Amino acid sequence: MEWDLKQEYSQVVARNPFAAQLGIEILEVREGFVRARAKKKRELENIYGDLHGGCLYAIADNMAGVAASTYGYFVTTVHGSIQYLKAARNTEYIYCEATVIKPGKTIDAVHVDITDDNGMLIDTAEFTYFNLKKREGTD
Repeated sequence: MEWDLKQEYSQVVARNPFAAQLGIEILEVREGFVRARAKKKRELENIYGDLHGGCLYAIADNMAGVAASTYGYFVTTVHGSIQYLKAARNTEYIYCEATVIKPGKTIDAVHVDITDDNGMLIDTAEFTYFNLKKREGTD
């Protein structure tokens, strides 16, 4: 089942023009969890050569949304906050792990950690999502 979810959500990301532009690659997905990576590319850097904070936020929001949606709902962001702890530089990829900390009937809470190639914590984020409606084929 895990590979089905990975394939399904990889296709969702590929169909999302903004997420595709960010170069998000899903590595693992299961109920309430997603691990992904994105290559640090010049087009996504700020004037200092670091990955732009808006890009980091967008990756965190996209992957937290994927994690929330694994419970069978279409979701939309209600609130999000990110803590920029360290500049995303001197790394080929950034890795994003999103974990649902509270699935709900209407609201889901998700925690995100973003790390570099060496596992150094770069950012943490918290998001809440509103469950819109059940996806077809889910209980």
